[in-house]
Formats: sequence, structure tokens, C-alpha cells
Amino acid sequence: MTTGLATSSSTRVWLPAATFTALCGLAVMAGPALRWLSADGPRPAMGIAHTALSRMLVYSFAPTSSFWTSTGFAVVVLGLLMVIGALAGLRTLTVAAALLALGASGMWIGLVAHHYNTPNLPNVHYANPANLPWSALLPGAWLAITGGALGLVSAFWMRRAA
Repeated sequence: MTTGLATSSSTRVWLPAATFTALCGLAVMAGPALRWLSADGPRPAMGIAHTALSRMLVYSFAPTSSFWTSTGFAVVVLGLLMVIGALAGLRTLTVAAALLALGASGMWIGLVAHHYNTPNLPNVHYANPANLPWSALLPGAWLAITGGALGLVSAFWMRRAA
């Protein structure tokens, strides 16, 4: 038996990669609990848990007071699916959940940038009309984005040919 591999009749899962992918899923799950953006001008300090999922699916910003109806809850579920997929050795589930978590994170950042667009800025901000620099992203956003990206890449190393 090879060290670092769990075997079954049809699959071999490389445990270090599966463990790392599960940790990435936990990072994605922790992201919505934290703030995602710092306050600047009309934009308040907020997180993905403050945006209604039903409105974000049609690319419209609407705040919500309930975590259960927020986009943050959907990202937590996707992180949980990443963890389950990694621990079960289901690469397809892990990759799909990581892609959806990355998509939701990127879509939320784009939606907030679009919603809080400040067109009266000088021409210096032409390339970034919402005045949303990378430094405005707080640890919640970085956890979800980095966890999703690293989880996506590491999911491909999770399984080896039997």
C-alpha cells in the first residue's frame, strides 16, 4: 500500500491534496462571516451576507437582513460542498462547487462596484469608475476567492488512477 493514498475498489484519493482541498472549502465557508469591502464614499463597509441572493441572480443589488436569504449563505453551502467533495474524493462536485463559489464572489464584487458607481470622479479614475481598489477588499473576500481558486486547482490532484 502506498503511503498518503486511500484506496477503494475503483478510486485512489491522494490524502494531502484532499485535505488541502477540504481546508480551502473551509476558507470559502468562513469568508461570508467576515466583511468584504471597506467603506469609501457612498459605499458602506459590507459583506456578501448583506446581499439578497434572489436579486443578485438577476444582477441587481438589494440588501437583506436575513443570512438565510443572502448570497453569503449560498457561498457557505458551496464551501460545504467543497469539503464534502474533497473528503469523499468526488472531484466533479468539488470542482463545480469551487467554480460556483468563485463565480458568486466575482459577481458580487462586480455588482457592488456597479451599484456604488460614482460617475463624478475625476478622469484619473477612468479605469476604475467605482473607485474600488484591491486594497478595499477585506479578509472575507480574500478568503472566499483564494479558497475557491486554490480548491479548484488542488481538486485536480485529488484523485489518482487506480
